[in-house]
Amino acid sequence: MQEIGHQVIRMVSELEEHLIEDGNLLSPETVTDEPIGRRAELEELHTCLTPMLRNQSPLNTWVCGPPGSGKSLLVRWAVECTCGAAGSRISVYVNCWQHRSLYSVLQAVIDELKVLGAEAQDTNVKFDRIRQALRDRPAVIILDEVDRPMPAQREEIICGLLNLPKVGLICIANSTQVLAAMDAHVRSQLSPMIIELPAYTPQEIEAILTDRARRALAPDSWTPAILQRIAAASGGDARRAINLLRQAAAVAEQAGSSRLDLRLINPILKQWHALAEETKLTGVTEHEKMILQVARTRGPLGTTALAQAYRTSCRVSGLPPVAQRTFSKYLGRMAALGLLRVTDRPMAQGGRFVRAAKPGVD
Repeated sequence: MQEIGHQVIRMVSELEEHLIEDGNLLSPETVTDEPIGRRAELEELHTCLTPMLRNQSPLNTWVCGPPGSGKSLLVRWAVECTCGAAGSRISVYVNCWQHRSLYSVLQAVIDELKVLGAEAQDTNVKFDRIRQALRDRPAVIILDEVDRPMPAQREEIICGLLNLPKVGLICIANSTQVLAAMDAHVRSQLSPMIIELPAYTPQEIEAILTDRARRALAPDSWTPAILQRIAAASGGDARRAINLLRQAAAVAEQAGSSRLDLRLINPILKQWHALAEETKLTGVTEHEKMILQVARTRGPLGTTALAQAYRTSCRVSGLPPVAQRTFSKYLGRMAALGLLRVTDRPMAQGGRFVRAAKPGVD
């Protein structure tokens, strides 16, 4: 039994040596270097943080973009660089998915600052202790997932923290919709600089995966073609891409391979494709599903022909068709979800060219 145990340990050691050299670098949360493809946004964020170098509060900032666009990574990199250069300047990170009330956020700030004597349940006492700990030094508080708390709680969090001296807020969210929906007074008090991150391009995802593979995996254990395949399945989501690379490496090791193997990766990609398609269809209306079904079964069509085929399907099913304006709105929404592909240029007499996206590819 002891001999078998030694053999297992030796096999695991050999596999790790041959394929995964540093598994920590296969975590999307690990900051390896300056974020790839985000130089312009990084410079904007540095502009917001630069006042800290002059002993002033940083500018309030709203960083937004689709999931996996590198928002948190960008903010952490910029803040670490600025606060490192600023010496005694302070940064605090709070995940609002976990901390959804002012009290909980204050407790998270207290824990990170290691503030003593802040055990009281009264939020005013906690604010006083935080002010004493900051000692009038510039500080930035990062509110990640700020769109998760309920509106009233979110506004209470933001207003409360803005009352701290020399404190600037970096709010990270998926879009500006939450900001636009805020009470006008709260929005005016925050008045953030808005930095919007687009989804990564396939080339940028490939560059990110190449950087991670070079750092985390053994030489000659991967090929650009395999990384391109993973990038194509990520849909511009860097977090998903890195997780796919991590899973692919783990499956290859489990199979006893010293290289990433596309035959082993394909089942993982199919699972991700199925989940992605299911997620896209969440909240899609019956009319949108019917439009998508027509696009899939009838082949590529101009929007005029697609609308006619959709209305025919509605008559057959007994479902009243939507107005043309709503039909166009649905096309735009499904294109944004990646369910349809619509050409930029209109066709003569036929509207724009529409086709159903290929699951997991387009």
